[in-house]
Amino acid sequence: MKAPSHDPVFNTEVIKLLLQVAWANDSLEPAERAFVVKVGQDWQVPQAVMDELLKHLDLGKPLPQPNLYLLRQRADVVLEAAQALLRVDGVVDSQEEDFVKMVEQLLGRA
Repeated sequence: MKAPSHDPVFNTEVIKLLLQVAWANDSLEPAERAFVVKVGQDWQVPQAVMDELLKHLDLGKPLPQPNLYLLRQRADVVLEAAQALLRVDGVVDSQEEDFVKMVEQLLGRA
């Protein structure tokens, strides 16, 4: 998947959002985790940031909130990435889908 931006800060915020989408059903499936790790590497998200975000999930700690103001600037690519994540494990979970619909509203796309 193509990086949403050349800016690693923006891409990090997208990764935060993707992890929130994946965790909407209180579970991070192996395919979802692999997808997020791969795109994080491809999008030049610092490894230390990726490790910290995944550690939050592994420990059952809340994830840091993504910067919605920043994400609104390129809502189309953010939502495209979220839709790709929904399909990555071959199962579209209703909780994850509902979360993406909420994100669309928060980003001004609904």
